[in-house]
Amino acid sequence: MQYRLQGWSKKYELGIKEIDLQHQYFFKLITRLADELKNSSDLPYQKSLFTELGLYTHFHFVSEENLMHRSGYSGLQEHKKLHNKLIDGLNKNKLLFEEGHIEAIQVIDFLEMWFISHTVKEDRKFAEYING
Repeated sequence: MQYRLQGWSKKYELGIKEIDLQHQYFFKLITRLADELKNSSDLPYQKSLFTELGLYTHFHFVSEENLMHRSGYSGLQEHKKLHNKLIDGLNKNKLLFEEGHIEAIQVIDFLEMWFISHTVKEDRKFAEYING
């Protein structure tokens, strides 16, 4: 399997230290999940990895939204909608994988595209706002 996330890239950085650190950890969780889904068939362990990613996703989104609120970002409500859509997609992919309806590569494709597009496109809008 070939993954899009080959290593951390400066293109993912927004210039907001708190968010950049969270994105780096988020990136590590996604790559670890990708490796473990590829190398382990232990379903309880895989479910635990999904739980870890889901909990961190929730933490990161709340943290990011609080920063947006504090800064008076006018795009906050729209960004929250995107976050909710992404969490729904994660939950759907997790369930489909656990039930055997999709393969690990499909889950990883979703997560990679989500991370790349959301970070470099949607989060960049906030970075431009906050960084002037």
